[in-house]
Amino acid sequence: MPDAKAFVEVIKPKQTTLLMVTCVVAYFIALKLHNKPFSPESFTLMFMATVLAVAGTTALNMWLDGDIDALMCRTRKRPVPSGRLSNKGCAAYGAFLFGLGLILGLLVGVSFSAVLFLGLFFDIIVYTVMLKRRSPYSIVLGGLAGAMPCLAGWTAAAGRIEIAGLLAAAIILLWIPAHIWYLSMYYEEDYRNARIPMLPLVVGMEKASWAIVVSVAFMLVVVAVLFFVAPLGVVYLAVSASTVSILLIKAIRFAISPSREKARKMYKLASITLGVVYIAMFVGAFIG
Repeated sequence: MPDAKAFVEVIKPKQTTLLMVTCVVAYFIALKLHNKPFSPESFTLMFMATVLAVAGTTALNMWLDGDIDALMCRTRKRPVPSGRLSNKGCAAYGAFLFGLGLILGLLVGVSFSAVLFLGLFFDIIVYTVMLKRRSPYSIVLGGLAGAMPCLAGWTAAAGRIEIAGLLAAAIILLWIPAHIWYLSMYYEEDYRNARIPMLPLVVGMEKASWAIVVSVAFMLVVVAVLFFVAPLGVVYLAVSASTVSILLIKAIRFAISPSREKARKMYKLASITLGVVYIAMFVGAFIG
């Protein structure tokens, strides 16, 4: 009999919360851009649909990754590999959450629900099933899943997919290589034991580090372009551009002299950077 904690752990609360922050920020910015009034009912429906879809997708991912999670010290205590939640139970739980989220999403709009479905498609089919165990570039396409909650929030408010929403989502897509590859550098042995061909393990830490530099550089460009497309104000540009620039400088320094110990610090810095950028988006949109 699984405990309640297992059902919470399998949706990765911290990760889900971060993704929902991007969703909510994008939602409010799009509302302002279109001069639409805030509706508590519409927001609640959008929020519940997204959080259920994200949580369900995450649980399905944990179900499919149960065998490799059992081989990694960092993940072997997760609900599925530890036996606290069965494979079938996790799969059914994830499918139920996502299905409920998708049904609620249809009440918000077809474009919105399509974005939610794309999140599942890129995470489960493209990343987890097709690429994760085969390609060192899995996160390039799989990272699209992480960008979908942001795009979903924007689409729910705007009523359609827009360039500004795609740019806001692209920031996350370009951030993901730093998030994932720095982590895989630190837990290199875990990934080797599980035979997951992350880029740092295949091409080496140095080459992968320069790939991260390129990704962060493009992230900086997109951050700047978004300023000219959405009503985010100079506060957003100043804070987000300087924050991403700091990450870029440190990423270059790391690439020149990479090490496993420093990789964990870079992973944490990357997480902080994304949080600051999205806070700056919100503040910039409503303060100037």
